[in-house]
Amino acid sequence: MFIKKYLNLIIVSILALAFFIATASFSFYSQTKDYIKWSSPDETANYFFTKEFSTTGQLSFFDKANLFGDNSVIPRSVRSDSGWVKPVSFLGIILIYGNLAAIFGTQIIPFLTPFFAAWGIVFFYLIIKRLFSDRVALWSAFLLASFPVYIYYAVRSMFHNVLFIVLLLIGVYLFALALGKKLEKIKTKFLSLSLPKSRYWEFIATLSSGLFFGLAVITRTSELIWLAPAMLIIYLFYARRLGLSKLFLFLAGFIFALVPVAYYNQIIYNYFWHGGYNEMNRSLNNIIVSGNDLWRSAWSGKFNYYHGYLNQILKSIFYFGFNFKQSLIMFGHYVYEMFSPIFWGGMLGLVFLIGQNFRHYKKKYLVYVLIWLLISSILVFYYGSWKFNDNPDLSQFTIGNSYTRYWLPLYLGLLPLFALAVVHLSRALIVNLKIRLSFKKIIITGLQFLVIFTISLCSISFVLYGSSEGLVYLYNNNKIEEINTKTVWSLTEPEAIIITQRYDKFFWPERRVIMGMISDEQILKEASKLVNYYPIYYYNFYLNLADLNYLNERKLSPYNLQISEVKKLNVKFGLYKLNSNAMTTPSNNYE
Repeated sequence: MFIKKYLNLIIVSILALAFFIATASFSFYSQTKDYIKWSSPDETANYFFTKEFSTTGQLSFFDKANLFGDNSVIPRSVRSDSGWVKPVSFLGIILIYGNLAAIFGTQIIPFLTPFFAAWGIVFFYLIIKRLFSDRVALWSAFLLASFPVYIYYAVRSMFHNVLFIVLLLIGVYLFALALGKKLEKIKTKFLSLSLPKSRYWEFIATLSSGLFFGLAVITRTSELIWLAPAMLIIYLFYARRLGLSKLFLFLAGFIFALVPVAYYNQIIYNYFWHGGYNEMNRSLNNIIVSGNDLWRSAWSGKFNYYHGYLNQILKSIFYFGFNFKQSLIMFGHYVYEMFSPIFWGGMLGLVFLIGQNFRHYKKKYLVYVLIWLLISSILVFYYGSWKFNDNPDLSQFTIGNSYTRYWLPLYLGLLPLFALAVVHLSRALIVNLKIRLSFKKIIITGLQFLVIFTISLCSISFVLYGSSEGLVYLYNNNKIEEINTKTVWSLTEPEAIIITQRYDKFFWPERRVIMGMISDEQILKEASKLVNYYPIYYYNFYLNLADLNYLNERKLSPYNLQISEVKKLNVKFGLYKLNSNAMTTPSNNYE
């Protein structure tokens, strides 16, 4: 009886376990104890500072080289302020994973996102079950477990996006529990002993929901642009069921989750509301200033200034700019084209849901549609207005480009709609067949399974082989880069600085790096100062003898620098040493 009652939950739990093993295996086999590297500078920086925080409790460190090099001796996704090297990231993932690693050991860090992602599948199932039905929830869980973007960014485990989604899913599920039963009306004092036992659990769920919403916000604070209005819509529809006491508990949990990040922001960036992103800091400052001006003008009755202040606030929020046409083009590439079957199936499910709600109104369906449309619109026009060139080939629209991870909430909203369409269509096709009811159920289930299995198989194939950034190609590239990186390490001193354009994510932190090209005048200016204190190298496309002669005679001589080849690597690339032509004796004080 127990197994029959919870059969789908058991299936989803097994599915989640299989998902964890599969996604964690990528890091297990592609990385070794002495070589843990990532394909993105964001991941590299997040991993470094997570490990640093778990072992030292610090989120920054001092590097004297940046005093000589004008704060330029840093990789991407990192900044230097007067020699203090700090993360350019939302601190949530670093604090959450860092605290877990302090307890269980730093070796678990690469596997934490697959672990949380597996739990995300379970909570996704539980949420959809409450919204729609057990069957729709089951197929939605299978679709999520095989969805290419979810798999891809669970594997690339030091990005924030999957952790953010999972924390949000847990928060949403706990919020649903906190609402309690629809018709339940209990008049009692807050936390009175006369409360039914179930009400205590509702209060615990409310506090926990606020906590997980807060953890999601510190993991990706920029998502407040759509999360805040979505939460407002939910509150407007369910304010009576939530009540004031639960609202205060929710806010208490939410604020409690924000306190650690506010504390470290104050220490690292000098303001509790500032983070590592300078553009976002400027936007926040502009919003605060414009908001104060807006309030003062309203208080003094100067309504003619409203338009200017509101425009300033909107420009600060949309600091990527606003490009309607480009947003639709990106939507076409990364939703309509990349996941065409799920898009069209989701649209059909949306039609079914709207039609069903016209016949038999349910508030939860209306809320779901409103929030999903709101979230999708904001995400498409906010991120779609900006061009992200994560792939060096600008003509390719691949799963590794940032749009896919930024639009994860949009994709997740489509999956239950697709499952709903499959359930409705399969039942409609079989309902008029003159066969026994038990046979009808078997055939309907078989049809549903066949569609979901086919979509899942295509999705897994896509994430493995579907583009130049598929996981199979990513694994092979990582193995090639491991050989390259270890060769460069063996040819350079531990205190060396390597000037490179894209390989900072592999060389750092074992070697210091400067991002740029040897032809850049600013780079040469910095190198001319640093060469007196540190060994300086250049790693980029291979330079022939004519190129080296040109650099030495035309580019480097004004800076008293000379370049010489160390070794040709990987056919296309070369490692070069920069030496000083100055008569001064270089210092050996590297630190």
